[in-house]
Amino acid sequence: MKWLLMEYDMMDDIHKRTSPLRIFLCHSSGDKPEVRNLYQRLSSDGFDPWLDEEKLLPGQEWEVEIAKAVQTSDIIIVCLSDKAITKAGYVQKEIKSALDEAEKQPEGAIFLIPLKLEECDVPERLQRWQWVNLFEEKGYERLMGSLSLRAGTITPGNDSGPNLIQRHEEVIYVEEKETFINTIDMEFVLIQPGEFDMGSPANETGRYDDEGPVHHVTISEAFYLGKYEVTQEQWHKVMGDNPSHFKGDDLPVENISWHDVQEFIKKFNKKENTHKYRLPSEAEWEYAARAGTTTRYSFGDDDSELGKYAWYSENSGGKTHPVGKKGANPWGLYDVHGNVWELVQDIWHDTYNGAPVDGSTWEDGFSVIRVFRGGGWFDFAGLCRSAFRGSFGSGDRTHSLGFRLLQEV
Repeated sequence: MKWLLMEYDMMDDIHKRTSPLRIFLCHSSGDKPEVRNLYQRLSSDGFDPWLDEEKLLPGQEWEVEIAKAVQTSDIIIVCLSDKAITKAGYVQKEIKSALDEAEKQPEGAIFLIPLKLEECDVPERLQRWQWVNLFEEKGYERLMGSLSLRAGTITPGNDSGPNLIQRHEEVIYVEEKETFINTIDMEFVLIQPGEFDMGSPANETGRYDDEGPVHHVTISEAFYLGKYEVTQEQWHKVMGDNPSHFKGDDLPVENISWHDVQEFIKKFNKKENTHKYRLPSEAEWEYAARAGTTTRYSFGDDDSELGKYAWYSENSGGKTHPVGKKGANPWGLYDVHGNVWELVQDIWHDTYNGAPVDGSTWEDGFSVIRVFRGGGWFDFAGLCRSAFRGSFGSGDRTHSLGFRLLQEV
């Protein structure tokens, strides 16, 4: 063990996204108080919600302006309640416009979200979309998760000046681990066998139900895990292209799908005449990311410390950053919180009921949905926790989605 002096970037001022996600709030006038509260909350969280009483100017034709707002929105939230769905003619034109726009979106894109303000039925024509119950505990956080996923598929604004970055030095406790560098300059850290409790306890702040139940996992074999997320330069050396939205050799590769990563692994194993490179299992990823900790993050529980270790919504400036510029976790891995989401090998399951306890990949059943971990540049702090997990179609791409490579010993 040793103390390492590490440099990291701290934002001099919190950078606000200058072209925020545009959200159209489709609602009944009878729900105006609740929707007004939602509007104010979204606005304070850096979004650009559209509410008629706030956006329409005297003399404007409301039908024309509402239609325009629907067409130019990044996402539409349809607010539902008993009085809304039973009211004759309830926002019929707005819903029709929303449905028309939703049909134009790529398959699997999050664009239309039914949001229940109270317990009520979901109209039949909206039942193809999963809804969220705003009135339930953590309902707003679940809404934030969907908005984050949507934002990851949209090019953010680029009309602001450069961020003001201040250089600092911080002493961070890091366990010295065996490392090696392969032929395309990927650096790997040796992760020793061990045991840990996977998932989040019921009292963890920001927890989601799919992070449980907590279960004890035994990792019986050592493995090497990438010290950094795979970069665009490394991807190009294997694949001969660079699909990333944010360009830069030392930036993490993104805008890739789970299937694209499988092709990368296949080609790289062939190039190296081995079969040992692969994605980590979800359990291996969390074991390495936690690095022996049981707190919300690998550095503790305090959200205010996250900026020392992660690029996320409050300091990323709406883009990815070169790997390894923030603090490492206790086992010397960088960017396990934030920068880009990291794909793992596992198929998505809604809970850990029946999950393997030996750290192996969970791929039983048939699904095109795969797991990602770690949070990304657009996510708020709670989505960067060690236990947070998300899912994406195996063929879907977004400029928030990357990966970290594992090599078997």
